[in-house]
Amino acid sequence: MSVVELLVVIAVIAIIGSIALPQIISARRILRFGGVTREVLTQLRYARQQAMSTRLAHTFRYDDAKKQIVIINNGETGVGNSQPDQIVRTVSLAGAGLDAFEIVYGALPGAPTSLDDGTTLTPLTNNQVNIIFQPDGSVLNSSQIPVNYALFFYGQSYPKETAVAISVLGAAGRVKVWRYDRNANKYAE
Repeated sequence: MSVVELLVVIAVIAIIGSIALPQIISARRILRFGGVTREVLTQLRYARQQAMSTRLAHTFRYDDAKKQIVIINNGETGVGNSQPDQIVRTVSLAGAGLDAFEIVYGALPGAPTSLDDGTTLTPLTNNQVNIIFQPDGSVLNSSQIPVNYALFFYGQSYPKETAVAISVLGAAGRVKVWRYDRNANKYAE
């Protein structure tokens, strides 16, 4: 092999590498955002499991300002028994190559804010969403009526590729993941 042939091979490899590199970086960001979905799902299931195993209500709190999840043991109050609320776990969604500004709470602009299971986007209250799992695994409001929640997230840089929703059905506490289908402009289970 001559020097000219070697230079041609190196040039072809450099051209192919320069074309593929942006796509590889894009794919890595999309994969990293998948970690956000898995973490939210894991922590929702953990809060529900803790409520059922300890027989005490547990709160799953998503804090959008801090981009973190806090699991709280709601303690127990009653005659002669008073245990304060305790933070069981705090998990940051940012990190591992994903900046906090990249995580956006809310439905993708132009996409629906409701899911096929009847849940709709849960608005933030004081930059937070609080989901309280009861000892039987359900999610009830103060009137003891089941409440459904839907948390919508997407990545700032690749919104259509990363848009997801996670619903919690109050009566059973069932947690489901929905991915955005840009062709149908809807979230699919």
